[in-house]
Amino acid sequence: MLRTSLKTLVSASALTLALGAYGAPLELDLPAQPLAVTLKQLASQAGVTLAVDDRLVARRSAPALKGTFAIDEALSRSLAGSGLVVQRSGDVWLIMENQPSAALDLQAITISSDLVSTATEGTGSYTARAVTLGKGTQSLRETPQSVSVITRKQMDDRNFTSLDQVLYSAPGITLQTRNFGDHQYNSRGFELGADAYLVDGMPGVIHSPTGWMTPDTAVYDRVEILRGAAGLLVGNGNPGGAVNLVRKRPTAEPHFSVTTRAGSNDFYRMDLDGSGALNESRTLRGRALVAYEDRQYFYDREASRKPLFYGIVEADLNDDSTLSVGLRRQTSVTTGYSIFGLPRYSNGKALDVSRSTSLAQDWNRHESEQTEVFADLEYRLSDDWTSKTSLTRAEGGFDQRSALPQGAINPATNTGSRLFRTLYRNDDVTNTGIDSNLSGNFEAFGLRHTLMVGGNWSREGQYSKTANINTAAGAGAIDVFNPNHQVLARPTRNGWTAVNDSTETRYGVYGNTRLYLSEPLSVVLGGRLSWYEYETEETRTGAKAGNRQDHEFTPFVGVIYDLDEHWSWYASYADIFQPQSDYRTAAGSLLDPAVGVNYETGIKGELYEGRLNLSAALFYIKQDDVAAADPSGALCDTNIDGFCYLNSEIQRSKGYELEASGELLSGWQVAAGYTFNQTSKASGGPTDYQTPKHLLRASTTYQLPGALNRLTVGGAVSAQSGYSTDTYGPEVSNSGRAVYDALATWKIDQNWTVGLDAKNLFDKKYYKSVGELRRGNYYGDPRSYMLTLRGEF
Repeated sequence: MLRTSLKTLVSASALTLALGAYGAPLELDLPAQPLAVTLKQLASQAGVTLAVDDRLVARRSAPALKGTFAIDEALSRSLAGSGLVVQRSGDVWLIMENQPSAALDLQAITISSDLVSTATEGTGSYTARAVTLGKGTQSLRETPQSVSVITRKQMDDRNFTSLDQVLYSAPGITLQTRNFGDHQYNSRGFELGADAYLVDGMPGVIHSPTGWMTPDTAVYDRVEILRGAAGLLVGNGNPGGAVNLVRKRPTAEPHFSVTTRAGSNDFYRMDLDGSGALNESRTLRGRALVAYEDRQYFYDREASRKPLFYGIVEADLNDDSTLSVGLRRQTSVTTGYSIFGLPRYSNGKALDVSRSTSLAQDWNRHESEQTEVFADLEYRLSDDWTSKTSLTRAEGGFDQRSALPQGAINPATNTGSRLFRTLYRNDDVTNTGIDSNLSGNFEAFGLRHTLMVGGNWSREGQYSKTANINTAAGAGAIDVFNPNHQVLARPTRNGWTAVNDSTETRYGVYGNTRLYLSEPLSVVLGGRLSWYEYETEETRTGAKAGNRQDHEFTPFVGVIYDLDEHWSWYASYADIFQPQSDYRTAAGSLLDPAVGVNYETGIKGELYEGRLNLSAALFYIKQDDVAAADPSGALCDTNIDGFCYLNSEIQRSKGYELEASGELLSGWQVAAGYTFNQTSKASGGPTDYQTPKHLLRASTTYQLPGALNRLTVGGAVSAQSGYSTDTYGPEVSNSGRAVYDALATWKIDQNWTVGLDAKNLFDKKYYKSVGELRRGNYYGDPRSYMLTLRGEF
């Protein structure tokens, strides 16, 4: 049994570091910190090869080490009280469970520096050793595009529980609030639509992830964000990027955590997360997570309740195959639901009302539910080749009713806004997806290369019923300076005014290879052949519409040159197509898809044995054949707004990005990114006026040394330049701003940590998103506090 478990142990993760003399004593001054971090630092300083299963050290802490130690003594002190021991055989130091009967058999062990665990949970780090966006496992330095990773440690430090919070803090990502509550995020000036989101690398299996059905991030180990065209990953979409949500996995070692939070605006939340082996041999592992959130908001009337369950079981069927099955169940009930924000003055000026102002009626309501089941089977064909097949099925929907306010405010009379309509909407949504791929290494011409091939299929069905009830003339007037939340009686819905049944299917085959032309120079070649079909029917009238794209090819080409052992230069080309199913020409034909291309070059650095990642990138994006209104003014009843369209618009985006993530010094974590971005359209103006020219997102924590090593302090800043538009008449603008956060945590003992988090520390009053004169303007959160108590066992 030991022979098998050791093979699995080291194959799962091996840290291979430069060998050196490890007899010399080490001068150490390490703080109390996650065990994985201490082990990496010891191995690096001593110059030894350390083999360790990340699942063994995850969630464990190491005590402070200060003084002069031999490497074996330092390792033993680090493992004290953990139930783990260190054994040495030749040049290898192996961390394993303390089993007296264990006999070390290195003939059963294969140590490979290519096999690196990607989990960020338990590492205590603001950077990731590798990403899985492209199905395989690659370090950030080996990826010839701009990628940011929001790790589990970042999410925990900043108390992020929703995908919205994660994206709003990410480098290069901006908020574009949309009507009806289904807001979007932009990357490099282009919208990240629902088709840009993946779960464990699978596209097309999540609906409205930043709007009506946003997932709770407690179930994810990390969020990987690629900026630029991602056709190879998602098939179709805009050229802004892609977001991959990576689920938490079971651990072999028993672990339990409890997190309680209480904060401003009556925010209360508790998370319970348990994981561990389910049998003695640890070939069967499980994890269960439950959470419950009850909160109100800084604006009046709105409140929500959000229960969550997540469970996953992982089984080693034999030495070479692992099966995982899991379930996520999430619901949300929101009362006082507000979806149109605030209006502006008719001259374009912003309202200076209280940030607590809401125009919602008390009977507004939004309910959503999601049930997701998933499974994946990984088969290790050999030391070099692995196949993986994944299945996901998600069912859910939402039900909402809301009185819709709109109307610019007359600055002379302070009137003009009214509840013009009530919307009832009920959607049932299903998502089904399958992905199967084969990845591995091969040797040719004396060099080692990589190859990955696969295919996937997904289908989303949406059955949407809506009823719009217009408010009677002269009724529904609302005073934005002193709103009455009961000014309009809830109207009775008599049936549905529109019922649409739509299906979106996409499938394709893909592949990429990294070919080494020499030791430092490699070329990445990839491509995807995609099929796309969209069908919709208005079931009351029988009216049908649809779109189909066959064998659309999206290539990818990248070049990576290793300047030295730490730095690489890269350049890449990627493209993507976007179907335009909602638009027809005057002749009645569907528009061709828009095609976006992304050119990028940059430098990436990986320092301190991968604990710090640095990057600088230049990019240029062009999207051709974008839908634009027919200048002849021709009308098309089949289009969403009644006008005919042409493939005549061209959109461009260019700029540069700087990013750093990881450990600058011992105990000092940082995640920071600066983006300079200019966008334009051939017809004039920017592609998205809410994309600022300058954007800075940065967060940091520092664990104090010495006697104060139980204290960690940190902060964050989100700063951006202003923007303006005259799209809706008088100029609408939003000035630049900088918003600061702060945090502090105190480690009470080996198990318990207490923390205080302050958002918008200086209580900056600003609009986080600016829309039209009549609606769509949203204040940013005022200063708020969060007290957190976390236990790890």
